[in-house]
Amino acid sequence: MAGTISASETIDRPADEVWAVLTDWPNAVHWMNGIESMSIDGETVEGARVHFFTRGRDRESVVVRCEPGRSVTLRSQQGGVTADYRYSIEQAAESSCVVRLEAECQFTGLQYLLLGPLIRFAIRRTDGGQIAALKRMIEEGG
Repeated sequence: MAGTISASETIDRPADEVWAVLTDWPNAVHWMNGIESMSIDGETVEGARVHFFTRGRDRESVVVRCEPGRSVTLRSQQGGVTADYRYSIEQAAESSCVVRLEAECQFTGLQYLLLGPLIRFAIRRTDGGQIAALKRMIEEGG
């Protein structure tokens, strides 16, 4: 898969507090651009399905990797596009942590291969600010 987004922010809160907000999927509508609703089947564990509504459609991601308190990777597949979003948290100081988003995309089929650069651009534009928005929400108490 090819890298699409690489973003990080230092958040002035302990890692466990940030993890709780990051994995509170219904609350993600406040920091994920374009998401109108989000839920998970059960807990944030490998194999769990995350459902979300965006751009007038129901969509789904699967938790393909999870290290509780440290990182979670969500995989979405739509048509010939597979996208992995890896969110990770690392304690930086006693009361702050670094949060990262690494997103990668893979394309199959000629039309998706040709549209790949445009799709990556759209993903960066839509989702590239997620971690900055998460930081604002947590630090401003929103």
